[in-house]
Amino acid sequence: MVVCWTRRLLVVTWVILALAATIGGAALAEQIPTPKGAVIFTIAGDIDKSNRGAAHPKRDGFLKFHDIAFQKAFVFDREMLEGFPPREIKAQPPQYAKPVTFRGPLLKDVLKALGAEGASIQTRALDGFAVELSAKEIAAKDWTLAVTADAKPLGIGAQGPVWLMHTPSALKVPHEEEQRWPWALFYIDVKK
Repeated sequence: MVVCWTRRLLVVTWVILALAATIGGAALAEQIPTPKGAVIFTIAGDIDKSNRGAAHPKRDGFLKFHDIAFQKAFVFDREMLEGFPPREIKAQPPQYAKPVTFRGPLLKDVLKALGAEGASIQTRALDGFAVELSAKEIAAKDWTLAVTADAKPLGIGAQGPVWLMHTPSALKVPHEEEQRWPWALFYIDVKK
């Protein structure tokens, strides 16, 4: 009789542990998603959450070309970025003949999700253009990682895949202000 109860207790314990591991694994997977589509954007540096390991000197040739190295990073496909609460910005940058509605997540929300709230950043565009933003500058404006313009994805050659911008001082964006808006953005390095 004791053996039967001991065996049942052992089986129940294993079932509970297996369920806890499954539920815990599912919760972790929800918190740290992996891209289903092509990676278009990477954030590395002082982040608490990551979904990929170190940059590989051979497989990550474009990162190496830009002298980017990291031990961990968080990579996004377009769907992941569009999964954040969206922010819309109506503006007419110098590249556009009429006002356009840009849409994407707030930079603050993305940084917060990665455990990098209150950090400074350095951006990197496909052509190597870089902009640094202090934590104070990020907090002062609604910096948005725009991924669409008039509901169409921003593509390579059309200021995409990501354009970091904020609500402009005027609908027709002055050239000097737009110079602080890095487009063709693919990488952000976070510094706490």
